[in-house]
Amino acid sequence: MCSLLDISRSQFYWHVRKGTFHAPLKLSNGRPYYNASQVEDNLKARELGIGVNGEYVLFYQRDTETPKATTLAQLKPKPKQDHTELMDGLSALGLTGLTTSAVADAVDHCYPQGTVGQDENDILRTVFRHLKRAGVG
Repeated sequence: MCSLLDISRSQFYWHVRKGTFHAPLKLSNGRPYYNASQVEDNLKARELGIGVNGEYVLFYQRDTETPKATTLAQLKPKPKQDHTELMDGLSALGLTGLTTSAVADAVDHCYPQGTVGQDENDILRTVFRHLKRAGVG
């Protein structure tokens, strides 16, 4: 019943105690069950927001997406990187009129995870190609 209603067991039984949903019938061995009309009434109560007791009730939608793990490093603003060596290399390759913000944007675009562990020559080549395609310099 809980999976049909898309709510947790604790919330379901809280609503049963409150009267929003039908209480389960019991077999001779004590096992709970629902007949077809009870299931239909419970589903209708969930869909319409009106309990089987006639009272209005609000249901919050369960979040089916797994939450992203936020680390402390993600919350801190990224420190300004020094791109002077990269700008010197790009100037040596013939790009002129570069600004630090344009180079920083190009690095962020080409390396969204950061440049840690990347070879300096690969960074220079990738950023140079990106800027040339963008028509800079």
